[in-house]
Amino acid sequence: LLTQHGTKRFEKGHYLCFQDDIWPKAGFILRGSVEWSILSPEGRRQLVFGLDACDVIWAHSLIDLLPMPASLDVKEPSEIYLWDKDVILPIVMRYPEALWDVSFVLLNYMRKVREIVYGFAFHPVAGRLARVLIDHYRPEEGKSIARDLTLDEMADAVGTTKELISRTLHRFADDGMLQVKRMEFVFNDIEKLEQVADGMIKNHSSF
Repeated sequence: LLTQHGTKRFEKGHYLCFQDDIWPKAGFILRGSVEWSILSPEGRRQLVFGLDACDVIWAHSLIDLLPMPASLDVKEPSEIYLWDKDVILPIVMRYPEALWDVSFVLLNYMRKVREIVYGFAFHPVAGRLARVLIDHYRPEEGKSIARDLTLDEMADAVGTTKELISRTLHRFADDGMLQVKRMEFVFNDIEKLEQVADGMIKNHSSF
């Protein structure tokens, strides 16, 4: 439902659009966060990247009226301004600076997708998981951190199964990089974890 401020509220788990929808809209995230994700032909979900408060949304369908290449789902309760193509495009077309900003946003989308493709091509699962752990948790050595990513969420981010994520986490634990507890992680050797993330340790290549 629209609020008095002209925004729409979305709860966690809702979708703004699905992959292959025609969704010619632009948006501004007032609060909360959303995620672009791709569904493979086999039905496996791959997280591409997230958007947070004050980020803008420019849907590909807004430009070419073709199906969306990804889904946009709500990661946490969000309040978002949304504008239809017929409302936003006449405004954008009047201002060259706005066209430049739209181009910048879409180019940024392409660069983030490129990082995902590069990761699949050149980094094994262990390296991608190590990078997710470091970037998400920003760990300090020896300090416990609450686990707020589920195995499914890590699997989506890495592009694998939750079973392989679980095995890889316990491999990290066996190698002394972190302690895996039910509700928290303790990072014991961040330097070594960084080396795995950067592909400098090869004995994890089987993952």
